[in-house]
Amino acid sequence: MNFSNLKRTFRLPVTLNWIFGGAFVSVLFSVLKFFNTEGLEKVSYLELSLLVVLNVSTAIPLNYQLARGKWNLQKWMKFSFYFWYVPMLLCNAWLTVQVPDFLVVMITTLYAGYLASFGVMERRYFIFGALIYAFALFVFYFTGIAGTSPIRLSDKTLIIFFIVFVFSVLLYFYWMSVTSGFLKTQTATVQKLLRESRKDKRKLSEERKTIEELMAQLNKSFHIIKKDLSTAKRIQKSMLPSGYEEYSELEIRAEYIPKDEVGGDFFDITRTGFGTYRLFLADATGHGVQGALITMAIKVAYEFVKQSEKRPGEILEILNADFISKFKSLNLFYTCILVDLDLNKGVLRYSSAGHPEQVLLHDSEFHTLQKTGRMIGLSPASIYKDKILKLLRGDRLFLFSDGLFEELNSRKEFYGETRLHDLLMQNVVKNAREIVDLILDDLRVFTDGNNFQDDLTVISIQIPS
Repeated sequence: MNFSNLKRTFRLPVTLNWIFGGAFVSVLFSVLKFFNTEGLEKVSYLELSLLVVLNVSTAIPLNYQLARGKWNLQKWMKFSFYFWYVPMLLCNAWLTVQVPDFLVVMITTLYAGYLASFGVMERRYFIFGALIYAFALFVFYFTGIAGTSPIRLSDKTLIIFFIVFVFSVLLYFYWMSVTSGFLKTQTATVQKLLRESRKDKRKLSEERKTIEELMAQLNKSFHIIKKDLSTAKRIQKSMLPSGYEEYSELEIRAEYIPKDEVGGDFFDITRTGFGTYRLFLADATGHGVQGALITMAIKVAYEFVKQSEKRPGEILEILNADFISKFKSLNLFYTCILVDLDLNKGVLRYSSAGHPEQVLLHDSEFHTLQKTGRMIGLSPASIYKDKILKLLRGDRLFLFSDGLFEELNSRKEFYGETRLHDLLMQNVVKNAREIVDLILDDLRVFTDGNNFQDDLTVISIQIPS
């Protein structure tokens, strides 16, 4: 049982009426038996205590259903009649047989008790019924058990009982008429509510059917989009270098982890001649479908210039002019870095369009590849300078997209370039492939194993010793 409903049950006047009524009769007859054993010798204390048990055992379960709202008033009265009123009538009849003078009290109880059953609506019904019952019992006590058995009521007592009886009958039928009107009104209200409820139920069923149809369409569209994204993912993956066997002079490791099915990072590795290579890494603003569409435009433009003999800065200027002419109205940008490696001359030449600092390691020496110009798409007048670094056997070059540096942990702290540089310096003896694994493991520890919040690309290139 729910405690709040049980508490509400005990607060119902009808519950108190049943429990205290039975207790009152049992106590009264126990007192009478104590002072007049001969007059009540056929009534035992056990039988009187069973009267209390009957009231409690019926009052709580019946009225609990009413308090919790599971039964309406008509259903409650029906069960109350069978499981409480009839047993109480039998108990009073039994007392009448044992103590004949109790007959008038029993007759009064028929009206007072049934009238009190309406008290679930009005407390005054209980007060009236209880007063009639108490009055009858007290008259019985003072006149019915005055002498020795057999007991006889005086004419005056009979007149009092008759007056009380007639008065209770009149009031009973009066309140019955009032209650009938109340019940009729309540029944009409309930029927109206039921009709509205059925109407609302039909409307709700129609709306539910509509929602289910919309959900089915939504799921269908979702599966189509998911299928299209899966296809787009395969297309984007095919745009990136996969096998590096043709670059036998380099040890290459590349990891691309998009935030969504597709992403906004793009990279390319091209052999431009014997012992010469061109590396390109671009990071478009945004991620997901938007970023993926930009990377396709970047790849198309880059394919026309990647074999050019122009220096890296000149190529970036070409890419910038082409991008602005096509997408100026869309307010789109991307960062990138282009690196030329000449193993024959031991030279690294690069140009960076607003891209984060990249890293070149030679033994324990640490070099950064800094920006040499603005992001692609900002201005058609942007100039991109070249920078040259010495390239030696055993050198390791690391290229990253900004997703690596901008990952956040639970304290909203950025992974940052400082943490990356410290990690690289602590592992200078390891080869490039091992360092990539260390970077990704450290990043996952930093983010507590959560999904990355941006597209991520990590490329390592080691010049064989």
